[in-house]
Amino acid sequence: MKKSLLLIAALFVLCASQAARADVLTFVPPDPDIDDLDHHKAYTWRIDNVNLQGKQITGARLIFKNIANWDSNPNRLYVHLLDNARFSGVRSFTDDLDSTNDPANDFVDDFVNTRYHGQSNWLVAAGTADTHLNTYVNLPTTPQTLIYNFSESELAALFSYITGPNGLGSFALGFDPDCHFFNDWIKLEITTAPANVPEPATLALLGTGLAGLYARRRRRQTQRAV
Repeated sequence: MKKSLLLIAALFVLCASQAARADVLTFVPPDPDIDDLDHHKAYTWRIDNVNLQGKQITGARLIFKNIANWDSNPNRLYVHLLDNARFSGVRSFTDDLDSTNDPANDFVDDFVNTRYHGQSNWLVAAGTADTHLNTYVNLPTTPQTLIYNFSESELAALFSYITGPNGLGSFALGFDPDCHFFNDWIKLEITTAPANVPEPATLALLGTGLAGLYARRRRRQTQRAV
C-alpha cells in the first residue's frame, strides 16, 4: 500500500507540474505601431516559423497600446485572423487610390469586400482562410489600451492555421483602419501548454483518490492498534 501511495503521489506531482508548464509566445511586428494604422491603407502582419510541436494553444490576446483616433469623426477598425498572407512581416495596400473615397467616411472592410482582391498586389491570396476577430467602432481621441482575448473557436482556428497544410508554421493578422489610429505598439501573445496534459478536473480526481487511499490506510492502522 505504501508503494502504491508513493507511486500515485509521484504521478500526481508530475501531472501537476506538466499542467503548470505554460509558455507565452510574444510577437511584436517589425514596425511596432504598424504605421499608426493609416486610414488610407489596409495591412497584413504575417508571423512565420511558429513551432507548436507537442503543444496546444490555451489562450491568445491581441493588445493595442495607447490607441486613439486622430479626430472625433466616426471610425472603424476591422481586425482579421488569416491562415496566411502574401508577404512576410508587415505590408500595406493603399485602399484609397484616387483619394475620392475617403476611408474616414467610407466604412468598407476590404478583407471582406472583394473590390481590390483581383489586384496583383492585394495582401491576401484567393482562398485564404479568414476569421473575423473584431470591429472596433468609434474609438475616442483619448488613448486607451485595448486587449482582445480570443474565443475558444478563434483559438481553434489559430491552431489550425499555424499547423495547417501549408506546413510553414505561419499565420497572419489583417487590419483595415477606416480612419487614422495613433498607437504606441501592437502585440500578440499566445499561451501554450504541453499537449495531452490531464485536465484540472482529472488532476482533482486523482488527488481525491490519493487522499482516499491515504485515509483508508490510516483507518486500518488505527483498527490494528485497538
